[in-house]
Amino acid sequence: MKRKLLLLLLLPLICYSQKNLPISREATFIESYSPSEVTIRASGIGKNNTQAELDGRRAAVWYVLIGATDAILQTPEEKKAFESVQDEIFDERNIAKYISFETTEYESRVKLADGRVKITKYYRVNKKLLTEDLVAKNIIKPKEEITEAIGLPFIMVVPEAPKGVSPIDLLRSDRLLKKGAEVIESYLTARKYDVQVPEQMETLSELAQAQAGLKGIEEDYAYQLALAIGSDVYITYNVKIERRYVGSTEYRKAVVAARAYETTTARLLGTETGYSGEYAVPEEAVVEEAMNDAIDKVLSRIMAYWKDDLTRGLQFKLLFRITGNFDEDTHDEILMATENSLKKLCNRTKQNVVTDQTMDYIVWVDPKKYNSPLALFRDIRKQIESAVPVKVKRINANRKLLVLEITE
Repeated sequence: MKRKLLLLLLLPLICYSQKNLPISREATFIESYSPSEVTIRASGIGKNNTQAELDGRRAAVWYVLIGATDAILQTPEEKKAFESVQDEIFDERNIAKYISFETTEYESRVKLADGRVKITKYYRVNKKLLTEDLVAKNIIKPKEEITEAIGLPFIMVVPEAPKGVSPIDLLRSDRLLKKGAEVIESYLTARKYDVQVPEQMETLSELAQAQAGLKGIEEDYAYQLALAIGSDVYITYNVKIERRYVGSTEYRKAVVAARAYETTTARLLGTETGYSGEYAVPEEAVVEEAMNDAIDKVLSRIMAYWKDDLTRGLQFKLLFRITGNFDEDTHDEILMATENSLKKLCNRTKQNVVTDQTMDYIVWVDPKKYNSPLALFRDIRKQIESAVPVKVKRINANRKLLVLEITE
């Protein structure tokens, strides 16, 4: 009897907590209209047109929050926390503020077997305002808090380049690639990301020398450039223009592909394709529209990567060059001392390649303990030099890369 009474008391609370959730949850991403807004095609279901339109607004916002591949709520913790405020967010008096525009005409309207109406139309959702409200309610962390916790990371942007070709040369010679870089840079800075579009090839001699002992290293200038300047993430992109004539008027459409990579490992974080409409306008205009379409989704992948980094630690690539004239036993002692030192100092280590002259590692460290590469270098040198009779020298150090020399 007590259980039944408890269930009867809880049932209204359960129903109330979900009363404002969308019924249909049918929605599709159409485009990134601006750095703060996205256009969504959504369906709504209700007993009349007014109720169906309200449900469509809820479905569009739900999609941006949870349903999309690159949704605002990314972690299980964020989704769980959102349950406490979801009824407030989807409330009829609140939901409209996240819709900056909606079409007056329906793409479709059908009457369902149960007598309800189902409509489909386009909604423009203010993703920035939605994110800010979730931050204010402590549902998600602000971007600034996440980026500061992992050391104020920044993003490098370069065009895709064939093997052996400098992306900097392509930026200088191809106006559409230059436009693509400018659009991404503008989009990132509008969202207060730290971004760099390099204007000249940084010196890569130390990196090339350090990798000389490794087999199968590709001449990937984008990867090497990102390492050399210390970016945390780098974005590459390509641009394609499609043309057709209607009478004597040329119409153009742009297709761009943007890919985000983790700098230390060159691991692909996400790839997205953006499309423009078909217009009789200059090529630069359609490139801008297509790039905006792609880059918003790529940024969500980058933010998810940074959130993951908060749990694992700050990541560095370590390259050790062994240049001393060591006998075989001493050489083995150096290898073991280096590995033991890294395991002692780092949260996690990954050994990529070890040869007679070179050791290549990826390590994750506590950003509060090692907020600079020099601090990490200091402790690595101390650990190795105390274990074996060698000298550890710094060749190159930046935000993501340490190139060290082990000598007599």
